[in-house]
Amino acid sequence: MRFLTVLFFCFITTLPDTAAQLADSTLLAEDLTRLPVARYKEATSISQNLYNGRLYYVYDSRQEEHQFFESRKWTKGSLFYDGQRFDSIQMLYDLVKDEVVIKHFNGDNLLLQTAKVRDFNLLNHRYRRLISGVDIEPTMRTGFYDLLYDGNSRLLVRRTKQRQEKIVDKRVITLFPPKNFYYIFKDGHYHSVYSKKAVLNLFPEHKRALKKSLREQNIIYRKERELAIVKVVALYDQLARK
Repeated sequence: MRFLTVLFFCFITTLPDTAAQLADSTLLAEDLTRLPVARYKEATSISQNLYNGRLYYVYDSRQEEHQFFESRKWTKGSLFYDGQRFDSIQMLYDLVKDEVVIKHFNGDNLLLQTAKVRDFNLLNHRYRRLISGVDIEPTMRTGFYDLLYDGNSRLLVRRTKQRQEKIVDKRVITLFPPKNFYYIFKDGHYHSVYSKKAVLNLFPEHKRALKKSLREQNIIYRKERELAIVKVVALYDQLARK
């Protein structure tokens, strides 16, 4: 009898702690339940601006050629949009219209507001939106520029495609020939370049060394224009520092 009394007393004295533990466990469970919801609301509130564009329809989708940068397949990229950074976004870049398209999680294609896109990274290329007369020369068009090299000098390329049609075997074929415009930043200004001569003339003091470097690397300018310009600008920065 005495044993039962002692056991009962011990049980009574532990009830508050046990009740408190149960209460804490209940509150913890409720917090854990609410946590994913809170994070979801936070994430969706941040992404509302991103997924709030107009619908985009892929035109000429059955043609062999396409209007996009490098690939018509959706590719994950990152961008700075409306004051926020977004990563792992399914993207396309329409070179005909100079517009960025993203894939909504419901499957829709959305067109971003160009003026709100500060920059984006896609397929290992960095694009920045530059404004004519502010960031670049007044003669250069406002739009997205691929930053190929960024040092003391800088190399930009504006990539475009133009939609064309031709008749082949009584069928209308749509073509999207690309055209690139290269600009080298030197002495406080952007200079439009295309030919090998135009590029080398920007660096007269190192012209001979630059030509020699291209030969030694077996870079044929007319076949690898973009690579050649990058190499020339980068090497010029090295030589200018000596």
